[in-house]
Amino acid sequence: MRTNPMVKPRTSSGWAVTLTVISCVCLIVAVRLFTSQPSAWNSGLVFMVVAILLASGAAAIWLVQIRRTKIWISHAVQQWEHFAAIKKQLGVTTEVTVLDIQSTDPLGAWVTIRWDKFGHVQRAWIEALPDEIWRGSVLLISPDPAQIQMHGPWPEIYYLIAADYHAYASEAAIPYFTDPKYESTIRINTLKP
Repeated sequence: MRTNPMVKPRTSSGWAVTLTVISCVCLIVAVRLFTSQPSAWNSGLVFMVVAILLASGAAAIWLVQIRRTKIWISHAVQQWEHFAAIKKQLGVTTEVTVLDIQSTDPLGAWVTIRWDKFGHVQRAWIEALPDEIWRGSVLLISPDPAQIQMHGPWPEIYYLIAADYHAYASEAAIPYFTDPKYESTIRINTLKP
């Protein structure tokens, strides 16, 4: 089963935390054996080697997790930059967030969406899109004027056809996109005259 790419990977891991704690305990035991009993040097060395091996394993896990998180953030920021560029090019667009996916089939999916500008939550049918959509995806769409009218009632079910869909990005990545620390080189180069 694939994990949801719209959710930021966790930096911490149960294995990394467990290995770190056990290596600290082994290190403490080794130091106590070295300082308290000169005859227990061999046992102290064994605990020291175990502590170093466990700490190395924990460090490797931490580094892999941190690297995955950085890659996810970089990719998510690029998605938002593409999203913003498409939004700037198009005329009337709005953003909806996929809150839940009830069922899927080759023709589309039944989902629960939130209209981000209005905070309105409703059920929707999304026609099969060229991109894979997950919970937590923010979709850039052109609202159908036949279904959504100013000062009119909301439809019971909104039908999103593929032609009205333009881009997607991760809702979890919004804080990174708005933070200048994560500004990608693409956005920096397009801002320069």
